[in-house]
Amino acid sequence: MTLVAAAEPMLAVEGGLGRTLPGAWVLPQGAVVGPEPGFSFTTLAIGYMGSIGGARLDPIAGTIYENVEANISENLLIPQYVYKTETRKISLASSFMGVVNWVGASGSLQFESHKERMNSANAGAGDMIAVPLTVGIHFSENNNLAISTWFFPPTGQFTKNNLSNLGMGLWTIMPNVAHTLMWKKRRLEFDTFMGFDIYRHNQTTNYTSGTVFHWETMAIHHLSKKVGFGAIGSNVTQITNDSGPLADSLHGFQGRAWGVGPIVLYVAKVQKPEVVLHLRWVDQFRVTNLMKGSTLLFGLTVTLN
Repeated sequence: MTLVAAAEPMLAVEGGLGRTLPGAWVLPQGAVVGPEPGFSFTTLAIGYMGSIGGARLDPIAGTIYENVEANISENLLIPQYVYKTETRKISLASSFMGVVNWVGASGSLQFESHKERMNSANAGAGDMIAVPLTVGIHFSENNNLAISTWFFPPTGQFTKNNLSNLGMGLWTIMPNVAHTLMWKKRRLEFDTFMGFDIYRHNQTTNYTSGTVFHWETMAIHHLSKKVGFGAIGSNVTQITNDSGPLADSLHGFQGRAWGVGPIVLYVAKVQKPEVVLHLRWVDQFRVTNLMKGSTLLFGLTVTLN
């Protein structure tokens, strides 16, 4: 397998995908924190279908696979609480993301004399996400900024040589910033999310994925107080190399990918509690050294305050 790895191209980030699915983190009014104190709840149902063709190699859970295909269902429940502050220019909030995953994957293993196709599926709790503090800055009613750091502890099932692990088996830190601008005269909304995925060392596989920078931007045209539609653009760029014995043997290098797709938004209930639904589809293109596929996401947000 090492001889084959030296001769063929491989993928960056262990597993070829990482923490960030294309176009998944940017949300309608995602940078608006408060300013009224109280609870809000968001659910996100995310489906991702991707593959790695062209005889490219992918290190997954300590094993090298070729021509990997993956179907992923990720379901998040996100409660958030906004604290009472003395000024309406600054809002503070804490949130938590409970994650339930289903992963189905297949890939080819290279043996001395033949290749064997492996299939695997798994379901259960994934790696949770903790957001201890989000600082919301209200430049004006229509111009908002949110700054936070997300923590991904390895709470999901992870075993070596498993093709369909529910977690990544390592800590990840994501410092990020989000911005929301409302242009009410034109009924336009612009949302942006930028962050860095900083991966810690995976002690089980002795592999360290490189740091990944990603940004996502979304423009929505509100046809009325209830209905809007728009488009999403996203980019993922790995800025440091993977490291470890397996990464070194594969001559690992950095991955990048672009994504674009539509979004539809519907405000089911305007009065408190406000209920907002949105549906999006993001397709990747110009993908280098990462898994290539599409994201389908359904979101529901209920604001109680």
